[in-house]
Amino acid sequence: MELREKKQKRCQAHETEIAGDMWDHIAVTADSKLVVSLVVGKRTQEQTKTLVHDAKRRLRPGYLPAIFTDAYAGYESAILEAFGRRYPAPPDGPTGRSRRSILRWPQGLAYGQVKKHYKGRGIKRVEVRVLYGKARLKHVLTLLGYKQISTKVVERQNGTSRLRNQRKVRKTLAFSKVPRYYRWMSWLSVGLYNFCRRHSSLTSIQDTRVQHRSPAMAARLTDHIWAVREWLLCPVLGGQG
Repeated sequence: MELREKKQKRCQAHETEIAGDMWDHIAVTADSKLVVSLVVGKRTQEQTKTLVHDAKRRLRPGYLPAIFTDAYAGYESAILEAFGRRYPAPPDGPTGRSRRSILRWPQGLAYGQVKKHYKGRGIKRVEVRVLYGKARLKHVLTLLGYKQISTKVVERQNGTSRLRNQRKVRKTLAFSKVPRYYRWMSWLSVGLYNFCRRHSSLTSIQDTRVQHRSPAMAARLTDHIWAVREWLLCPVLGGQG
C-alpha cells in the first residue's frame, strides 16, 4: 500500500478518489516466489478483477491453480468470473426463451482464504477457510510443505518491497505524492525482485556447491541472476507500465 497527494487520514470525503491510500495488488507463486502479476491502484472490486484476469492470462491456457488470498470480499467473485465455466441454462418453461448461461466454479480450481481478526493493533486470531477444492488444497499444501493455508509468501514479498522501495515506507514524509512515479517504481521493484535479486528461501545445494537463485530462475524463466544493466537493456515485448 502507498499514498499519493496526501495521507488517507488527511483526505476529505471528496478527495478519496484522487488522493490517499494506493495499493499494490500482486499475485505471487508460492513455490518459486515469482511475482506473476501487479496492478497498482485503489483497493476496489474492479482492481481485484483486473489482477485476477491478468494473472490468469499469464498462466498456461486451461491451467487451474490453487489460490490463497486474504478475506477481502472481492476475490471470490473475481476468481469465479475469470476461471468459471459457463453452462447453458434450461429454458424458462416448455415454450419459453432460453435464459442466460450459468457461471459455475470449475472442478479442479481450489481456493482458500486467510482471515485475520484484530484486537487493537495486534492480531487476536487467524481463521483459515477452505472454500473450494478441499482435497486438492490438501495435496498442494503437502507439496509446499505447509501445515495450513497461508498468505506468508505475499506478506514476505510486501516486506521486501517496502525495504527496497522508499516510496512505500510508513510514518514518514517520503511517501509518494505523484501516482505515475509510484506506479513506475512499483514495476521497477518487481522486475528487479524477479530477475536481479537472489531469494534466500530458493538457495539450493548441487554437488556440494551452493546455488543462489532468483524467483525467475526458480520459475525456469532464466538460468542466472541478471545484472541490473542486463535487465534494463532487455527488450520488452508486452505488459503493463
